[in-house]
Amino acid sequence: MEVSAILPSNQLTIHFQPIVSLKQTSVVGLEALARPALMGVGQKFAKARKAGKLLELDRRCRIRAMEAYRDLNLPRSLRPFLFLNFETSLIDEGVEGSGALLEATEATGLEPSDIVIELNETKVQDTMTLKRFVERHRELGFLIAIDDLGSGHSNLPRIAELRPHIIKLDRSLIAGVDRDFVKQEMMKSLILLGKTIGTLVLAEGVETKAELDTCAALGAEFFQGYHLARPKPAANLHLAALHPVLMEAARRQRVKAVAAIQARQMEGLDLINLARAGCEGLRHIPAHMFDGALANWVGTNTMIEAAYVLDGDGLQISNTHLGQGLPPSRNRLFTPATRGTDHANKEYFFSLIDTGLHEHITDTYISLATGQRCRTVATRLEHASGASFVLCIDQRLKP
Repeated sequence: MEVSAILPSNQLTIHFQPIVSLKQTSVVGLEALARPALMGVGQKFAKARKAGKLLELDRRCRIRAMEAYRDLNLPRSLRPFLFLNFETSLIDEGVEGSGALLEATEATGLEPSDIVIELNETKVQDTMTLKRFVERHRELGFLIAIDDLGSGHSNLPRIAELRPHIIKLDRSLIAGVDRDFVKQEMMKSLILLGKTIGTLVLAEGVETKAELDTCAALGAEFFQGYHLARPKPAANLHLAALHPVLMEAARRQRVKAVAAIQARQMEGLDLINLARAGCEGLRHIPAHMFDGALANWVGTNTMIEAAYVLDGDGLQISNTHLGQGLPPSRNRLFTPATRGTDHANKEYFFSLIDTGLHEHITDTYISLATGQRCRTVATRLEHASGASFVLCIDQRLKP
């Protein structure tokens, strides 16, 4: 069966969905989406695969997308990148090295630097061939994106090895991210991975203002989804109409970022003031009375999850006093440290002692005393007797 019988040329249209940047307040890309008549694109590709014409159909869709993109007639300086889906499973069938993609690009009057090749790495078994494909096309000037990250069985080590220019986070991770702490933490980790390997992160399938704002606050660079624009044929594509939406979203992001910075500064100052107050309460009483004073002080302060005192060598000289409503965990993994515990290799101790700082606040971590998220502020306690201690306070964080 000829591919023209599977998909006659008059039964294929190309729609474009904008990809935007809030920082640039502009449309930075257009994803080309094939829209066959009479049946869905998935059904059409399944039919072509069954007939042994998947490669021909995939190439025909890409050429039509390139032609439609070229005919948009946008000024080169303002032209968004063309995001092209590539049927990645074909890499296992020996298409790597054919040169077909470069040939089609040049035949339509485009340049490799205009095009982002979207790959779904989970569809490829032959890792070395996939890597050669990516490296070859990167050298030619194409940009590489890994699609659908966060869905199913994405291979993070493989993504780090491929080092794509862009990773697209799947809709399954974006949906309801504004209300889902676990998804937010997963997204933070993937964005950190992107920063580590030099990759930009695109949040795909953004359908609400809350999802857009949350993804932006977490560090995503680019955004795509129905909240911004649905896929449309070239004739209905009015990119300038998106500008007010982007300006408003960027304004919201700036306001929230400023508020978050101010809140962090205030929270850090409050925590340091709390620690200094704790030191004042201990400075003039004998060390053997620290436990009683700590128990009374912790019991009246809702900011504190736990408090304890170390000597100058990092050994704990008090009990660990838990905050209000925090009974010790029944799990042996999470047990409050006892008198005599060595904390010399804990960040909050050596970051204070080895740097000469008077206070140090850690990043968020899981407390081994309670199993809850916390931050620790460690403060030098210069006792009236001349001895030096370290007061450690674990800050209670919202779940």
